[in-house]
Amino acid sequence: MFTNHLKNLKRNNSGTILVIVAVFLPIALILLAISLNLGTLYYTKSAFTSIGETATASALSLLGDEMTKIVDDKMHATPPYIPVSPDVWDNLTDEERTFLTTDSTIVNEIKSAVIEYLNKNITSESIMRNDLTVHDIEITYPYNYHLSDRFVKVHLEFKVTAPISLIKNMSNKEVLIKAESQLRIK
Repeated sequence: MFTNHLKNLKRNNSGTILVIVAVFLPIALILLAISLNLGTLYYTKSAFTSIGETATASALSLLGDEMTKIVDDKMHATPPYIPVSPDVWDNLTDEERTFLTTDSTIVNEIKSAVIEYLNKNITSESIMRNDLTVHDIEITYPYNYHLSDRFVKVHLEFKVTAPISLIKNMSNKEVLIKAESQLRIK
């Protein structure tokens, strides 16, 4: 009796697999589309944030060079300056810190260094994609700096347009990238 019942179940389930596949295939495709789009957005955010942080750090190296030059010039002046510490920032005066954060030449050099780094490193070869576009670049130096602060910062913001596929009525998504680097100045 039990074996007959099992045989009947097997005969009656012949189309069940087809129905299950037909129901879950669209769901699986939707999940695939969402995961691909989220992966694109994650990659965009990760890759460009890394590039932005390196761009701001490389620009601040120019400020470090300028700080070292100021102290070296003081040491070679007459009478020579005797450093109070091996740390460059301890040998700067408030006037020199003001100069380093307000001089238009230094500010423009730092901003130019950020732009130059971005232009060199946001290419299809370096990010392995040619369908991402960068726009609305804003560089702020010094960023929220007051003379009593111990650090000076470079702040970078830009938007990347990333293609979104497999979702109807959505072709692009803008991703806001923020990067910041700081250098001790006091």
